[in-house]
Amino acid sequence: MQLPCHFFCVILTLMDHRIVMHVDMDAFFASVEVVNNPSLKGKPVIVGGDPDKRGVVSTCSYEARKFGVRSAMSMFEAKKRCPHAIFLEGNFALYREASDKVMEILQSFSPCVEIVGIDEAYVELKEDKSSPFKVGQSIRRKVFEATSLTCSVGIGSNKLIAKIASSHAKPNGLFEVPPNLEKDFLAPLPIESIPGIGIRTQVELNNDGIFKVSDLQNLGMDTLINRYGAYGYYFHLASHGKDNRPVSEEDPAPKSIGAETTFEKDIDERDLLLEELQPLIEKAYQRMRRHKMRTRGVSLKLRFSDFKTITRSLSFENHTINYRFLKETTCEFFTQIWPGTPLRLIGLSFEKLTDSYWQPTFWDWLAEQNQET
Repeated sequence: MQLPCHFFCVILTLMDHRIVMHVDMDAFFASVEVVNNPSLKGKPVIVGGDPDKRGVVSTCSYEARKFGVRSAMSMFEAKKRCPHAIFLEGNFALYREASDKVMEILQSFSPCVEIVGIDEAYVELKEDKSSPFKVGQSIRRKVFEATSLTCSVGIGSNKLIAKIASSHAKPNGLFEVPPNLEKDFLAPLPIESIPGIGIRTQVELNNDGIFKVSDLQNLGMDTLINRYGAYGYYFHLASHGKDNRPVSEEDPAPKSIGAETTFEKDIDERDLLLEELQPLIEKAYQRMRRHKMRTRGVSLKLRFSDFKTITRSLSFENHTINYRFLKETTCEFFTQIWPGTPLRLIGLSFEKLTDSYWQPTFWDWLAEQNQET
């Protein structure tokens, strides 16, 4: 059974079902720029920086998407596809201000809101379950009244279904999947509609003759596990619309914290590369402190002129927030693993994080004073 893709689904919601909404802002960064500068309305807007320099598209307006521009596309390719677009560096402070307004509105509808990004969140209705469709309409209306921005809302019995439903609602729409119809809703969809099935996995499944979610449903759990291991178990659950993950009100602790930069020109001088690395260490370090976390490892990512990328990791004996130690160790580690060939990108991540005993010691404090002076 294929559900019609319109906004007015038959509401069969029962009181004993979870009601989860996925609220996703439409072309968020570009939309905020248009609100801030109305002269951009109706024009192809691409946020990501100078198209003549290396970088990737952060987001783009729907007018730019008509030309095939997509998020994460190189700025060079974006300019090639849409040379008349308006390219913007981006204003994160402006985006954060708009995001805070949106999240405040969502929290007025339910105490159970899980913020998963600057432009999206899950909302679980705990009390008013009688008409989730009307609640979704109210959310969209209030967000627009407060920010002049549009959002798409998906409604389902769990996070997986709600997220897929919101993609059906885009842009500026509302789509509800009634309880007990999750399997029917998913069946005709392409397998890449399931979160977690990226390009590589899609190709592998396609090579095995699997193109639609119904193909996964028909194979059965045992067959999927035998073929794909633990992934097969996920494919089985997801294809049947099963997802027991809770909507968490607390921000999940990050597993790693990092930063990276792409150079305008390839760099093959050690001292220049170390100069580029140090601001990344500082940026990641400050983020780690804001999360009140300590690290026990660092990972470095190096991308060469031919786009080949390597990642190497180093573990520390103990968790630390000592800036001097992290700076010196990371720079020394880079010197050890860099083969001396030109780089186009360098990145780092502090890993094996913990929020236990995060309070800096006297030696940490002393190191920070030395760093600041």
